[in-house]
Formats: sequence, structure tokens, C-alpha cells
Amino acid sequence: MEELDFNPHKGKESFRNNYKLHDVSEKIGKNLLIQWGFSFNNFGEDKRYERVWEKGQDKPDVIISYKNKKALLDWKGKHKAVWIINRRAFMSYKLWQQKLNFPVFVFFGVFDAQKNLVDSRLARIDKHSYIFSLKREWDKNETVEFEQDLPKFTKANLVKLISED
Repeated sequence: MEELDFNPHKGKESFRNNYKLHDVSEKIGKNLLIQWGFSFNNFGEDKRYERVWEKGQDKPDVIISYKNKKALLDWKGKHKAVWIINRRAFMSYKLWQQKLNFPVFVFFGVFDAQKNLVDSRLARIDKHSYIFSLKREWDKNETVEFEQDLPKFTKANLVKLISED
């Protein structure tokens, strides 16, 4: 195994702590998809408990389908209404979109301190405007920020966006 020549910016607990809101977002999002008549299958693998985790091709969490239309979707949980994702993940999602010819969506769930959902937005990476952030986040990751034109995560908006070419 190759030795790392740097200290990681995230420890095991802070890395796994990032997943807490993700898990709440995923649960809420999947429940809504079921209610709205969407089907879904897991796509990305959860690697948070693997002893060694290397950067690689990030995958969105699920493949969703509705009336013969398919898309990839990734769950993000936030404490603030800031629509950012890791740049590495964003670039991988664009590659998956090209490879599978499916649109890729990002669900942003915004939660209060008690983990109550206070807002939810939907970004389609090939439709909604974004910028590459100039500053790095606390964990040294470069990010992509979607601008404020993101629609609410509703059935009508998801159906409309999955149907657009």
C-alpha cells in the first residue's frame, strides 16, 4: 500500500459526521419518490466505513425512473441554504451523464438543528447555472456553487426536469 505524503484534512469522525444530514436527506427524498410514483435503484456505493477510501469516480446515489425516463440523483444535506457540491463530484457526475445519457440531479435538503427539513431544492447539472467557487471549503475541497435559480424539490418540478432534453 502506498504511503501518503500529507496529513488528511478530515479525521474518521468528521468524515463520517458529514453523512448524518445525507442520511436524513436520503430517507426523506426516497419517501417522496415513492409517494410520487418514481422507482429507484442504488447506484453509488457507500464507502464511509471502508478502512481505506481513495478518491475516485464519485457516483450519484440512485438511478430514478418515471414513465420510461431515467436520471441519476444524489442526496445532499445542508444546514444552510447554500447550494454547493464538491468539484470532484460535480465533474464525475458530468462524466456519468455523458456515459449513460441520463440527466443528473442533486437534491439539496436544508435542515434546522433538530434535523427538520426547512427547504429542499433540485439542481440539474446540465440546466442550472453554477460557478466554480474561488475559495476552498474548511476541508480543503474545491466546490461548485449553483446559483439561486434552483426550483423547489416537488413532483411537478422533478417530472418537468426529467422530461426536458
